[in-house]
Amino acid sequence: MELKITVRVCEVCKSTERPATRYTLTPEGGEPVTRDLCADDAAPLEAAFGPLVPSEKPSPLAAFQAELLKLMEDHERETRARRARREAEWREQNPEPAKKAPAKKAPAKRAAPAKKAAAKKAPAKKVGTKSMTVAEIEALKAEGKQ
Repeated sequence: MELKITVRVCEVCKSTERPATRYTLTPEGGEPVTRDLCADDAAPLEAAFGPLVPSEKPSPLAAFQAELLKLMEDHERETRARRARREAEWREQNPEPAKKAPAKKAPAKRAAPAKKAAAKKAPAKKVGTKSMTVAEIEALKAEGKQ
């Protein structure tokens, strides 16, 4: 099965977002020229020569795509407006608390020079897990059972 897809793009702006219509322009005594134009790029010709007649009817798919694009843009615009309204309502109901000024700190005091201790310090206590031999463990077990 063969599938043929034709995409028509405006020859002036090359925009894929706007549907293009095929026009055949025939100058008096000359050869016909076919151009694909979007509504924006066909507007100057319509202003100069009046309404142009498309050489082909727009495909139903192109009309559907244009309508779908318009609906999506409208929906996006409405969603942004709705979100802005809700955010404004929320801000009215939940005002931000006033910010407190940072507390001033007292100036630091100078420390007195340390005096050398005359007395000897006590030895540091060992910290950690105590090691025991197997004999010591057996002795503790025997004491606990009696």
